[in-house]
Amino acid sequence: MRVFLILSLLLLSLHASFAQEAENSADTEQQLPEAVEEDKLVSPIGAMVRSAIFPGWGQFYSRGYIRGSLTVLGIGGSVVGALLAQQSFQDRYNTYAEYASLYPNDDQGVFERYEFANQRYKLRTFFMYAGIGIWVYSLIDSYVGANFYNATTLIQSIEQDAQNVEKLGIEVGATPSRLYLGIVKTF
Repeated sequence: MRVFLILSLLLLSLHASFAQEAENSADTEQQLPEAVEEDKLVSPIGAMVRSAIFPGWGQFYSRGYIRGSLTVLGIGGSVVGALLAQQSFQDRYNTYAEYASLYPNDDQGVFERYEFANQRYKLRTFFMYAGIGIWVYSLIDSYVGANFYNATTLIQSIEQDAQNVEKLGIEVGATPSRLYLGIVKTF
């Protein structure tokens, strides 16, 4: 008996929706291009693979343009910093090696030049680890960002569908013990 009532309500709601659709045809024609333009969901794994290939690409793919730009800038800054620190380290290490070979008995002078070169070595290592950290962050963030983008897109789609159902005048509800469907018409 319940199945028969549900089916009859659905048939009546279809009839009412067709009648109301005829009234609102001008409104739907104006909204049609916007409704057709639907955002596609992005693949979280695809975003992560893109970030593994080129850091920041996954964020751009999942529409996180600011995070993608910051990732590209962070990786770029780390690479430039590491290259400059490497060049400085190489120059200072050569100075240390030359001084150590010319003045082997000057322990304090050799030690000072060694520490000077070692500072640049530590700076280069810092930039390398910072770049690796930003790259790993890019992998994780692109995966999470793609999931958030998909969730937001689905929520917007559900909200749009709910607004469309309200325009049709159909009321759908659920309680713990029953599911109801009705036609609402206000005069």
